[in-house]
Amino acid sequence: MAHSQALTRHELNTIDLSPTPLNNVSVEPRSLSATPELLVAAAWSIAEARWFYRDEVSFCAMIDSTDSKFRVQSFQNQNTVITLDCVLRGLVLQMTVGFSEDFESDNAKTIRCAIQTLLLQLASPEAESMMLIDLDMISEQDLVETWMRNSTVPPAVKTPVHRSIQLKAREQQEAEAVCARDGSFTYKELDDLATRVAAGLLRMGVKPNVVVPLYFEKSKWMPVAILAVLKAGGAFLQLARSVPRGRTEAILSVDKPPFALVGQAAPSWLRDIVPTYRLHELLVQEDTPNCVFPEYSPDQDAVRLFTSGSTGWPKGIVWTHETLASNCKDIKDRLSMGPKTRQFQTASYEFDVSMMETIAVLVSGGCLCIPFEDEGINCSPLALEALQGNTVYLTPTIARSLDPDSVPTLKHLALEGEILPKDVVLRWAGKVTMYNFYGPAEGPHAASCVIDPESFCTGFAGSSSASLRWVVNPHNHNQLAPPGAIGELLIEGPILMDRYVGHGVIPHPFVTPTWLQCGCTGFPGRQSRLYKTGDLVRCNRDGEIVILGRKDTQVQICAERVELAEVEHHIRKLLTEMVDVVAEIITPVGHGMPVLAAFLAVGNETALCTGTGRQVTLQTLTKGLGALAEHVPQTFIPAVYIAVGKIPVTAAGKTNRPKLRELGGSMTLDEIAQLHLSSLEGHVLLN
Repeated sequence: MAHSQALTRHELNTIDLSPTPLNNVSVEPRSLSATPELLVAAAWSIAEARWFYRDEVSFCAMIDSTDSKFRVQSFQNQNTVITLDCVLRGLVLQMTVGFSEDFESDNAKTIRCAIQTLLLQLASPEAESMMLIDLDMISEQDLVETWMRNSTVPPAVKTPVHRSIQLKAREQQEAEAVCARDGSFTYKELDDLATRVAAGLLRMGVKPNVVVPLYFEKSKWMPVAILAVLKAGGAFLQLARSVPRGRTEAILSVDKPPFALVGQAAPSWLRDIVPTYRLHELLVQEDTPNCVFPEYSPDQDAVRLFTSGSTGWPKGIVWTHETLASNCKDIKDRLSMGPKTRQFQTASYEFDVSMMETIAVLVSGGCLCIPFEDEGINCSPLALEALQGNTVYLTPTIARSLDPDSVPTLKHLALEGEILPKDVVLRWAGKVTMYNFYGPAEGPHAASCVIDPESFCTGFAGSSSASLRWVVNPHNHNQLAPPGAIGELLIEGPILMDRYVGHGVIPHPFVTPTWLQCGCTGFPGRQSRLYKTGDLVRCNRDGEIVILGRKDTQVQICAERVELAEVEHHIRKLLTEMVDVVAEIITPVGHGMPVLAAFLAVGNETALCTGTGRQVTLQTLTKGLGALAEHVPQTFIPAVYIAVGKIPVTAAGKTNRPKLRELGGSMTLDEIAQLHLSSLEGHVLLN
């Protein structure tokens, strides 16, 4: 036991968790003998649990040892939350795990099983050649439970959306389908017009999987164009007027479409990139009494949309008819859409949400309400009331900026695109029925929930009947995470895109992990595609997820992992007023070290001006932040607070983080110092 004294009060977060052979684990530079090594590995399991269960488990951990008795303790706000007692009796290791009374019982059970699972692996003959990173955390019991929940992949919707909408047109011919600023259509009018345009597209050579770009202003004619392309067997690509010419040209270079279908306001430069035809030209020419449309297959392309790619070129996402129909049905069911639904369209045409807005409501027999472009992006209360919209998709950032009393017709608020904080929920509580939607463009409706304001926790996204959710080690997708553990979300099911398209080398988005192929006791494995989201989540035993943030918004500060969303959450709780908060890493001019900054939207365009008045305003707003150290470790406390008029947003209504980093990086330390809050003595770390 000569080496055991070196373990006294050693902080667990200094243990190197990089791939290391188990027979060479070291806490100090020297190697440990086999027996203390086992204890260190057990201690490491607590350190790992600290990462997986960080809401409950400590930010500070240590090992105390005397002779053959070791105690691993974790603390949170000086109250012991979890303890691990290890007693060596010869070659027998006796281990006792203790939890404080307020520790969630499910997590306590999972941590206990995880430690036991780790020790069994360490005691196996294979341990000599294993690496720490290769150890599994999930117990057999938890593995079976996870497979019970995910044993069957949900069935795909095979009926294409244009046929479902056609059926609605036969059932309710005179019901209003589209209500836009430039006019309206009944269901019969919408379907008849789409059929006439589709006949023209067939004559122009459209066939299955041919991409047809659509360039329209916000207008009643866009849904006509979408349905026409689908009827003709093609795949539609929505082009937004806000997208610059250069990016539009790059997008069109991927598929090289034969032509684009355009509205009245299409720019002349578009004709330099691709031949254009106005939709009205096809309406004048076409009559369709004997038109025969192509046979349909669920795996044919239906949609193209583009996101930013790591190669510098736009990255195309391909949805099949099956993808589109499966997502729309699940959204329709979650929102209980029907003939009385009036969907107010807010999203830009370049985003997947706009397609869900357009199609899901028409499949349900409701009415699509289309405002002018600027009215939709900001969710104009006047436009919402004028069009009698009662259902809307908003990002939390936009929802926070609206006064609930200014939109009396609104009944259903679907929040999407960002982690949903509790303050937005409380702002709208009692005013509307709220829903939280989660899903990347590669799998749009991965999870959703009806929000209960009283029990809602920041980021809670629920589940989905159209997909399965798996949580894995963020650094190794071949390792399942235990229930309640923080890990990367993988999605399985018919809501997933078919593939990426684009220029250059595009990373393969799908994986088939070894655990999926192997299955477990009572559940055979399967070959299936799982999409790696890059999002960190926690999944409970019912399969419901809490979104914690992106892997790439998790930063290292003083060698400790810090999730920016967690910083924002704690700051919001302590502010005296409800304002928007964004935490970000900035590097001030002339300062080589990046620092943690918190941007506060104080609702004044001159917020960055310095002066006594501004200092007083900030001190009043932030006087409660002095208590931040009581809730989070020092590394979670911003080095500087910067007041801005409002948080900048992207065209999708999401927080524009690059803009904030640029803003913070444009100021010197002296300039930032003038924005410091004197009421936060001891928490301003820049000097």
